[in-house]
Amino acid sequence: MLALAGLQLVFALLGAALALPTSETKKGVLSFPVYRKRNQPLNLGKRDNVVALGNVSTLTYLIRLQIGTPPQPVEVVLDTGSFELWVDPTCATAATENQEEKCNASGRYVPSQSSTYVDKGVKQHIGYGKGGAEISYAVDSILVPGSNSQALRNVVFGVGLNTTELAWGVGGIGHGNGFNLHYNNLIDELHAQGITQSKAFSIALGGQYSEAGGAIVFGGVDTKKFSGKLHKFDNMPPQIEGSKEGPWRYWVQMKSVGVTTPNSVISTYEYSTMPALLDTGSTWSYLPQHIFDSLQDDFNATLSEDGSLEVPCSMVDEPGTVDFTFGELIIQVPYSEFISQLEPGYCALGVLPRKGSYDRAVLGDSFLRSAYVIFDQTNQHLYMASYHDCGTNEQTLSGEVGAALNLTGECHSGHHLFASIPMCWVIAPSAFVLWIFVLFL
Repeated sequence: MLALAGLQLVFALLGAALALPTSETKKGVLSFPVYRKRNQPLNLGKRDNVVALGNVSTLTYLIRLQIGTPPQPVEVVLDTGSFELWVDPTCATAATENQEEKCNASGRYVPSQSSTYVDKGVKQHIGYGKGGAEISYAVDSILVPGSNSQALRNVVFGVGLNTTELAWGVGGIGHGNGFNLHYNNLIDELHAQGITQSKAFSIALGGQYSEAGGAIVFGGVDTKKFSGKLHKFDNMPPQIEGSKEGPWRYWVQMKSVGVTTPNSVISTYEYSTMPALLDTGSTWSYLPQHIFDSLQDDFNATLSEDGSLEVPCSMVDEPGTVDFTFGELIIQVPYSEFISQLEPGYCALGVLPRKGSYDRAVLGDSFLRSAYVIFDQTNQHLYMASYHDCGTNEQTLSGEVGAALNLTGECHSGHHLFASIPMCWVIAPSAFVLWIFVLFL
């Protein structure tokens, strides 16, 4: 999720990690669970143009942080598309009653209850396609999971003063000091304070309907979360339309997009080579109009009034894939991960058209659930493989992250999470209003 303001929301990934670690913390590796929350509007989507999608339920990925002394638990959205952390949204102004309830249950950071809190005396407004946040910058400690008392000291983050239509704070884990900021963000502090040996981290979101959640590993890679070898790609420079200026984000060159049907008919779309942004803060993916139209044709989907591509829910159980190619790597996203049930009997493809004269893609959670990605800020590289889950085996990534190429995933394709939509899920129609924001880069 890319914020409109220069100072964006960083510590999303930080949140989930700081809660209840699933494994013992290794030297140079810090692992946080990633939690799914359902029935949330996508008001943390793309930035400049607003498309209203009505009556929709979807997923948001969160991490839990323990901030202050004594530690106070809070949840934030895991976001590779922004680079600042802020907490404490105004729950009364959340977009729906459902969101307000989830906001109230997500935990609060109360500065006056922390003995290590320092007010920076600086305020900032961060805008989104819909909604925004006025924040005040603070300095405090964040507890390191897997330890009784070790903490990151003097971490800078924002505390919400007044927010609109936002249910959670945001944990941005994009490029920080020297790229987009003049101070250390979470990734910077983990490395500077010796918690990690590199400014690299890896993410596995987990399946859409799987029992197990996902995980983010700061300073490490989990070889039991992918199959085959890791493929190395350059982290491309800023890709603002018509310019190389703008904030640094996780851009990778995409070679093609296509579909493999349940009958094993393979199609690859023309003019689908373009830069693609890897963004955990976007629930759906955003592709140029001509690719969106091709997907509509191949799925025989119906364009709904709300802008989504409706398909029969029975397609979730079909063995087809949407295929994304990067160099020699093909990430095959199964129908069960690319199609989401938004209401009982109403399913849609996890894609929206991206407007603009330059072909760019934003690959959100509908893609990333099927990919395992290492984000290497130390060397400006991205590593990808197909996501599979066969346990946990975390390995440290040093400053020479290139050594990760020697690591091979321990899983095989049979471990992939193919899960059907739970048919017992019942939600009244028109219960939710979803706002999806299309990024203009």
